[in-house]
Amino acid sequence: MKFLIIGDLHGKKPKIHFKDFDAIIAPGDFCSDESKKYMFRALKERLVTPKSKTEWYDIVGKKEAKKIIMKSLSDGRKILEKLNSYGVPVYIVPGNWDWTPFVEREINWNFLKKDHFKKLVVGLKNIINLHEKKVIFNGINFIGHGISSGPEYPQYKEDLERYGKNELKIKKLKYEKHLGKIDNLFKNINLPVIFLSHNVPFNTKIDKINNKYSPRNGQHFGSMITREIIEKYNPLICIGGHMHEHFGKDKIGKTVCVNAGFGSDVNILLEIKNGKIKQLKFHKGK
Repeated sequence: MKFLIIGDLHGKKPKIHFKDFDAIIAPGDFCSDESKKYMFRALKERLVTPKSKTEWYDIVGKKEAKKIIMKSLSDGRKILEKLNSYGVPVYIVPGNWDWTPFVEREINWNFLKKDHFKKLVVGLKNIINLHEKKVIFNGINFIGHGISSGPEYPQYKEDLERYGKNELKIKKLKYEKHLGKIDNLFKNINLPVIFLSHNVPFNTKIDKINNKYSPRNGQHFGSMITREIIEKYNPLICIGGHMHEHFGKDKIGKTVCVNAGFGSDVNILLEIKNGKIKQLKFHKGK
C-alpha cells in the first residue's frame, strides 16, 4: 500500500509530486488563515495579562471576523474538492484552522461554537473524516485525533497562571475525557495502525516552535494526548502537522512520528508492506 501525505495547506491547493498512491492522508488545516495576525495579537495580550479573555474577534470586530471566516471556509472547501477529485480515499482530520468547536478553550461567541467543518465535507464521497474515529482500509487501522493546536492541558507557567484551581480541575477532566475517547479506539487492535493527529506529539524534534514573531518561540507545543497514546500503544506511524517549522520525522519507542510540513509544495510518500514501513520518502519544493 502506498499513501500520499500532504501537509498543512492553509488555503493553498497542493502540488502533487508522487503519481502512484492508493490513498491520501492529510492532517488538517485546509482553510486559509487571514485571522492569524489578530490571533497573535490576542495571544500576546493574554500572555502579558494572564486574566485577559481577549480573543481575535474582539480586536477586529465580529462583523469583519465573520467575513474572514466565511472566506476561509470557502478556500478550505476548494482544497477538499481538489483532493476528492483524485478518486482515492482521502483520510483527514480537521485542524485548528478548520472552524470546529475549539476543545482547548471556551469561546464566548456562539458563531464559533458551531461545527462549520462538517459542511465542508458534505457531498465529497472520497473524503473520510477520522476525528475521534477508527476505520480499516486494506488491513490497516486508521485512527484520528484532530483539532489540537498545543498541549491539551497547560504545560507552561504562563498558561497555568491564567486559570484558577477550579478552572484547571475542569480542564483536567476535559483532557482525561478526550484522552479516553482516543484510548478506547486503540483497544483490542491487532492490525497495524496509522495514527493521524492534527498536531505532532509533545516534546519531540518536530514540535518545537522556531518563530521569532511568535509569543511561543522556543516552546514545545505538540499534543499531550498524541504523546500519551503513542507511548501506550506504539502505533506503526503517527502522522501530524500543525508545527510549520518542521518537515521531517522523529521516533518515540517503536513509532515513527512524521511532521507532514506546511505549504502546497511538500509531499511524503509512505509505503507499507507486510505491516511494516517499506519506504518513507520526503519531497520539498522550492
